[in-house]
Amino acid sequence: MKIKSHQLEQLLDQGYVFLSQLINQQKCREVLEYTKSTRNFGLDLFSDEADFRVSPHYKGVNPVPGRNLLEKINLSFIEENEVLHPLLTELLGDDYYIVIKKVICGVPKEWIPNWVCSEIDNLPVANLGCFIKPEYRDITYFRGIDFHQDIIDYKNCYSDFITLYIYLDEVSELDSPLFILPESHTFGATTFPHDLVPSEHAPNGWAYSDRRGHRKLLQCQTLTGFAGDVWFWHPCFLHGTQPTVESRSRISLRYIIAKSATASNTFLDHVNSSINAPLSLENTRDDISEEGKSIMRGNTINGKT
Repeated sequence: MKIKSHQLEQLLDQGYVFLSQLINQQKCREVLEYTKSTRNFGLDLFSDEADFRVSPHYKGVNPVPGRNLLEKINLSFIEENEVLHPLLTELLGDDYYIVIKKVICGVPKEWIPNWVCSEIDNLPVANLGCFIKPEYRDITYFRGIDFHQDIIDYKNCYSDFITLYIYLDEVSELDSPLFILPESHTFGATTFPHDLVPSEHAPNGWAYSDRRGHRKLLQCQTLTGFAGDVWFWHPCFLHGTQPTVESRSRISLRYIIAKSATASNTFLDHVNSSINAPLSLENTRDDISEEGKSIMRGNTINGKT
């Protein structure tokens, strides 16, 4: 397949694409400031422990249509960007569509009640949604998440989508930057928690097994950056974050964007045809119960980066 846009070559080889400061920085900061103005970011976000204990809910606590802060914000400066839109068209076809877009907030420890800290201690996925007051669940809140693939949220779904991630402000090594494992997509979909072992000999190296007889040494990269920086990656691409070290939050935007069922001969089809491994799973994760509650402790990414 002939590639029109050279940036997409990185998706085929590495599993992701980086577009430096692609989006207007001032508009990114306006979205950031608007988000900050919508609530008191801090302890006030969290439910009382007694209320949580009476009726805990672990599912349906993240943004959904009708409860999503981004429904109130004009994001045409992103979605109609003169560089990004043609790239996504080549990647996904003319009729690609947004599955979901939402604000992602990395939460500093100072905001979190002690009882919640105990609940999330050493969890592989420290999603805070179930502890947040219902009126504030129009944003996704987290405190670090182990290496994972975004197919994790779409069991029995084919890898016909990408994740788009946009920083709204400068992100340092202390601000819960994304950690990525280039080339990890070549093993296809694997069940979370993934079989990753830190290398004793390669700095920032991780030995990744697909549990099907294949093993590969991957090199972790840290995605520090600036407002307007954009990344997008394959559904089987491993990435994660550690908790923010700073006392401030890290607020970013995350999109899931899919090709339509009728689109063919897209660049994503070309990428998928190069992967000799499953691209969908009946079971994407073993760390939660049927009710969505965490049933495992242990977090690989917090041990070494």
